[in-house]
Amino acid sequence: MKIVLPKSSYKSVDGSSLSDARCAQIVLIYEMLDNMGDRIINYKTIQEEAEIQNLFKKAKDDSVIRTIFPLLKKLGFVNYEGQFPANKCFTDLGTQFVLATRVLNNITIETPNKQEVVERTKSIKYNAQRQGLLNMYKNAEFKNHNMWLALKLLKEFRTIKWNEFLYAIYRVDKGVDFENVINEIKNKRNEISTYEFTREDGAVIPTTCYSYIRSFLEEAGLISNTSKNSSTLTIDADEFFSQINL
Repeated sequence: MKIVLPKSSYKSVDGSSLSDARCAQIVLIYEMLDNMGDRIINYKTIQEEAEIQNLFKKAKDDSVIRTIFPLLKKLGFVNYEGQFPANKCFTDLGTQFVLATRVLNNITIETPNKQEVVERTKSIKYNAQRQGLLNMYKNAEFKNHNMWLALKLLKEFRTIKWNEFLYAIYRVDKGVDFENVINEIKNKRNEISTYEFTREDGAVIPTTCYSYIRSFLEEAGLISNTSKNSSTLTIDADEFFSQINL
């Protein structure tokens, strides 16, 4: 069965998650801004300075900034409104995230108590990402982000196939109450897994309409991916759900 999803129903997607590669770039940005001290800059200055320093080598510097910063802002990791001191662009939470990332990047075989250091530092990084997600949830600007729909499904089923997420988007977009959507999914989970979701022009819906959400939740330690098509909540997710009213 083919189901057509209008682009407007899955447009609230971030063009990035916090993958290891992205985190390495974020550390570079943080260090660049920290080295600039209290020089007063604006968002454009960050792009220009990254280009001058060829900060990301083969990647296009201004494009990387444009991709990363909106997500960091949603999470409350940066504040780049108007003019500001360069070394104040990252918030306390964003700084905590960067410092944890930097420690993880610098751990070697020779690091004393390596396993304990890795576990503690990952916990700090996970907690920063989860707090960032809570910041995003509390911001009315992002109340319609599909992240919350994905989390609602995970909270209900604990393990989901991402076709079920697409189906939920489709039905909610049609005005169906979420509780009824849940019942529909319960009654035909096997059937939904065979559905083909397409755009209005007939092209298959790209996995990017959920892959960034899935990646972010995995990077925050909230899910583990049992396959490329399904994910399961981790034990740590229960504490997170106690802090968010979904």
